[in-house]
Amino acid sequence: MDTNDRDINDLFNGNKVFVVPRYQRLYVWTEEDHWDPLWDDVEHIADRLLGDAIQRQSREIDHSKAESHFFGTLVLKPRRASLNSAAKWQVIDGQQRLTTLQLLMSALADEFVERGQPAHGIHSLMQNTVAHDPLKIEHRKFVNEINPYIGFREAMGNAHADKEEIPGPMGNCYRFFRRRTNDWLGNDEWTETRIDALGTAVLYKFRVVSIELDSGEEEHKIFETLNARGAPLTEWDKIKNSVLAKYDQSLDDDSLDLFYAKYLDRFDADWWRESVGTGAQYRPRSDWFSDYWVESQTSEPVSVRRVFREFQQYVETRGDSIEYVTDDLTRDASYYEKYEKRDGTDDSIERAFHNRRQAISLGAWWPMLMRLNVVLNELECKQEVRDTCFAYLDSYLIRRIIVGRQGRSYGEIGFEIMRTIRKSESDPDTLLSSIRELLLRYTLSRNHWPNDAQVKQAVLNRKLPSYARKIVLETIENDLIPGTAGHQNVPTKLEVEHLMPQRWDENGWPMRSDDGIPDPMAFRNDLIQTLGNLTLINSGLNKRLSNGSWQHKQALIKRSDNLFMNKRLLDNPPDVWDEREIVSRGTWMAEKICEIWPRPEGVADH
Repeated sequence: MDTNDRDINDLFNGNKVFVVPRYQRLYVWTEEDHWDPLWDDVEHIADRLLGDAIQRQSREIDHSKAESHFFGTLVLKPRRASLNSAAKWQVIDGQQRLTTLQLLMSALADEFVERGQPAHGIHSLMQNTVAHDPLKIEHRKFVNEINPYIGFREAMGNAHADKEEIPGPMGNCYRFFRRRTNDWLGNDEWTETRIDALGTAVLYKFRVVSIELDSGEEEHKIFETLNARGAPLTEWDKIKNSVLAKYDQSLDDDSLDLFYAKYLDRFDADWWRESVGTGAQYRPRSDWFSDYWVESQTSEPVSVRRVFREFQQYVETRGDSIEYVTDDLTRDASYYEKYEKRDGTDDSIERAFHNRRQAISLGAWWPMLMRLNVVLNELECKQEVRDTCFAYLDSYLIRRIIVGRQGRSYGEIGFEIMRTIRKSESDPDTLLSSIRELLLRYTLSRNHWPNDAQVKQAVLNRKLPSYARKIVLETIENDLIPGTAGHQNVPTKLEVEHLMPQRWDENGWPMRSDDGIPDPMAFRNDLIQTLGNLTLINSGLNKRLSNGSWQHKQALIKRSDNLFMNKRLLDNPPDVWDEREIVSRGTWMAEKICEIWPRPEGVADH
């Protein structure tokens, strides 16, 4: 290992190619946190150099009049020798700095050229002069192996090109430094001296410590250690790094590329890197998946801070080749992505379950679902077995929501189901009966699978959460679509409407006087919130219905709506819509719910 203190001119001078390896994260520096502070440092040095020249009334810059600025550490490792004269260095740490420096230099050079001034040799620090390179790869000083930075090549290109439309963070970074350069240079008799001061500040006063490893040193461990500072590595970043470190490093770069493309490339997509969740649980999908996957393998909960460590321990305990581990990892990633993305078109029970699971934000079952999917595939189960498994889970969740059971224990229940699955992996019938009997054995409020009587009582008396109302009503609507109508999906952007409005008056919605209810107004107000008084309407119709009378509402819905739920309601509508009609419709809905989400009889029916 050699350590060298270099200025930027020395760092990029000569025929060199800096290669960002596949395990590195993408560019994450931003204006507020990185570009702006960097420019402040550049401007501070340039101001000192320019001020001295103006004071001396000299057009020449005195380099000694400003102290150097330490810009950070780079860790580099030599790669295989090129067939031409360019020396290749793998960037272990410092790709954010190198990327930003290259974009800054491009902005400086372009601004200098546009003003009709020399580029101060900056172009030779951005591109090599390498012969016999038909792909022109080694003409570039900086190469990202896996995902060529969007807009980077354009930003580094011809000084006369229009670079205002370059997309992504590369374009933003370039334009930021171009604007700042233009503002600082101004347009007076000192412009040429300003250009000299700015070029000197960046190329000769910014310094880095370049740590250059021997070819045999383990760069992955160094990468992980060094990235404890700055923007922290995600748990997935650490896992990816660990997987690459365990892969046979004696193999050549092409083999490593193929390994990465087969197993890890997918996780660089925007969807996987997007952060989801709320508060302290706001993290990239790749981290959520990593957490769930480790739990699916160990059948034990894992702290979010220990996902990487638990992954390492699991891999060591398993003892398989890393390819076997990554085979399992990518298999489960495909399943996770398929059902976390809400763009599926199949109408399977499994898809419906996952759509409803997402609607209630239940991620805690993912470890169990990954294991269940693997077992169902390994047993080559018939579709009927798969459908029944997911019908049980769907019924368990929806019935509990309707009855009003809390979801705090779902994580624990998921692990209990997963352990049951692991004990029943040899036979499809055993698998089905084990899941069914486990769910039916639960008797406490925290885990009970509600029976028909409990569901019917809740439908007639409970106000469901808004998300649950939508789930239940849309599912009933879907069930009402006749087979003769062909394959139809419930329309999107439906809204829940109270048939009897929440702000009713006795002129439009008269009270019955013969029901013998002690507090009829309170009874009505409670009943208005139950499922029997709710329906779905097309988006935009809600405001037109407002608090209108029953006759006004049914006429408008008939003209503007084609939902089967409303056709059933209005084909032979009652003259008035009151408590009796709400209870009657609620009773029908309760029966329909028990048909859609059946529950087998069991010991917990009490």
